Amino acid sequence: MSVANRLNNYLHLSEVDYRTVQHRPTESSADSAHAAHLALAKVVKSVLLRDRRSGRYLIALTPACNRLELGWVRDDAAVDPVLAREAELGEVFPDCEPGAVPGFGQAYQIDLIWDDDLERQPRLYFEAGDHRELIEIDQAEFQRLFHQFPHGMISQPSECYPGYHSRELRGEPH
Repeated sequence: MSVANRLNNYLHLSEVDYRTVQHRPTESSADSAHAAHLALAKVVKSVLLRDRRSGRYLIALTPACNRLELGWVRDDAAVDPVLAREAELGEVFPDCEPGAVPGFGQAYQIDLIWDDDLERQPRLYFEAGDHRELIEIDQAEFQRLFHQFPHGMISQPSECYPGYHSRELRGEPH
């Protein structure tokens, strides 16, 4: 599988300047970063949430090295979010492999919220809808595509990655 069909159509119709980066099959955005030899801070983790009150979906975007804070999302997006169940992913993203949540909610008519830390990276890498490819865009494209969505501090550095050098987590050169 390559870029998911809906995502591919969205990128084409939006005239997005992007390239794809292939890597070995992985199970998480952090694994994808390592497989593609990228700093964790440059890879976007996409988390599907559901509002408890309305049932509407929301995608939260954070750096792969961060942990999403649901309370902060609640404050910034005025929703009562819970993590979507694994079974919901296939219904929401029928053209994607299970668990591969693409960060471009626009392609699926899903609202977004993103972490301000994503503005720090000159280039960002998103899951392409499978577990073997990333979509690379520069910061100007990111701003063009995502500026209209709410953003703020919705995540914090995860303690899951203590073995990695702190400069790598921030995306700085080694």
